[in-house]
Amino acid sequence: MRSRRMSWSRERSCGNEAGKILWELPAYTRGRGLDVGCGQFKAYPHFIGVDDYTDTRLFGAKIKPDVASKADRLGLFEDRSLDFVFSSHLLEHLSEPLKALIEWARVIKDGGHLVLYLPDEDQYPKVGEPGANPDHKWDVNYARVVELLDQVARDWDLIRFERRSGGDEYSLFFVFKLT
Repeated sequence: MRSRRMSWSRERSCGNEAGKILWELPAYTRGRGLDVGCGQFKAYPHFIGVDDYTDTRLFGAKIKPDVASKADRLGLFEDRSLDFVFSSHLLEHLSEPLKALIEWARVIKDGGHLVLYLPDEDQYPKVGEPGANPDHKWDVNYARVVELLDQVARDWDLIRFERRSGGDEYSLFFVFKLT
């Protein structure tokens, strides 16, 4: 089955990407956890929204995160104090995604989940191509994400992976269980 490539547009980027997978999240996001890069929309009310107001600067969005912070600076949270970290369509915007992943893994309890929803480079214009989001810093694929996680000083199991291309989806869905 061939994937279709979607064109990025400013209008589509202001949407709620996490809303496309809401029904997939409850199994992995029980308890206390973060929605890092929540923008205008926290996935669920019990998530602690973390955002640095980039959407406000780029799109004029009026967001009110629970915690105003960079994705790689979660000093407010103690080591292994949270049940999960969820992030949708944020990691590809970071110049140093490993720094953020190390910080996210630091705050997740043993047995907790790291849930990532990211644009798939096979279904989305690559950095520098026409139609690509000009704020993306790197192209996301399965191998690159796993390579980054391998550099994090925590053991993990990939318990779920899907290439999602139905409807208006063009993303990769990862669920890592940290041990």
